[in-house]
Amino acid sequence: MLADVLLDGLGLGAIYAFIALGYTMVYGIIKLINFAHGEFFMVGAFVGYFALRDLGVDEVDLPQPLPILLAFLVAITLAATAAALLAVLTERLAYRPVRRAGRIAALLTAVGVSFFLQNLAVQVWGAGARAYPEPGIWLYVDDLPAKADADYKIRERVEAVVLKGDAIDTARKAALRAEGIERVYRTPDLTKEGKQGFVLLALLLWTPVLWWLVKRTRMGRAMRAVSEDADAARLMGININLIVAATFFLGAFVAGVGGVAYCATYGSVKPLTGWIPGLKAFIAAVIGGIGSIPGAIVGGLLLGVAEFAIPALLEQLGWADAKAFQDALAYVFLIIVLLVKPTGLLGKPQREKV
Repeated sequence: MLADVLLDGLGLGAIYAFIALGYTMVYGIIKLINFAHGEFFMVGAFVGYFALRDLGVDEVDLPQPLPILLAFLVAITLAATAAALLAVLTERLAYRPVRRAGRIAALLTAVGVSFFLQNLAVQVWGAGARAYPEPGIWLYVDDLPAKADADYKIRERVEAVVLKGDAIDTARKAALRAEGIERVYRTPDLTKEGKQGFVLLALLLWTPVLWWLVKRTRMGRAMRAVSEDADAARLMGININLIVAATFFLGAFVAGVGGVAYCATYGSVKPLTGWIPGLKAFIAAVIGGIGSIPGAIVGGLLLGVAEFAIPALLEQLGWADAKAFQDALAYVFLIIVLLVKPTGLLGKPQREKV
């Protein structure tokens, strides 16, 4: 019971952390709460959806599970890149013109961009949820087991051409080939726990890469300089617009990875997919300390665990409907953290000259 709660919480928390990194990086550079960040997450999830459904990367003739891993890798790369390019375009067209107009103008612009992208996605892809595709395990007809161990399909059909338990003798294989069917596939046995473990592993691998980018590269040093004092950085020859665009690119790239991870784990995607996870990720960034990269990771993981652990604890104490209030309890957790430490767990007080 406890292990399941922790795994569910850490898996969801890792996705929150992926999204929260974008919030905290953008805020750290230009003090903007980018409420459109959840829509970058959503667009990345849709690009991953089409990559898994249409590219056929899982049909590559390699030993398993390499085709499945390759299909997910291609989907994640395309999703992250699409989300990042959309973020750069949004920053150039929507945020840069109002950057000096004050925080309220920038905040209202971010909310407007969020609603615009949501409604654009509804017009392009429809309002309904779509089942998220999974790569298949492909076999040549001649390699099918004598007794089918699963339902097998071909790409062009929804229904199975071979049912689990069917006898696959020489005559049946010849009949399939006569229909022009050379290869068939079955859905892999990817468990939710396995997907959550993959997301956690991805976060563990990405964290040192992000640390290196921010702390050890020229671009990272420029980001930190702009964060400290944009005017002084400009006088030192740093291209502020380039640094801000790079920050949006990097933050949205990570969000695109989270989009594929979230939808692959929970099984569907829709135009409002990014709304609640994006809001929760913003909460995670605030809990960890908005502007702090380690804080975004810690806040995401803590919020994910709290979202599962608190209802489970309350159920044990006798509140049978605690899970129905799971989202509300996440906000209660935010309030408690901010009452104890208003700057967030790893945030630092900032003094402004007046």
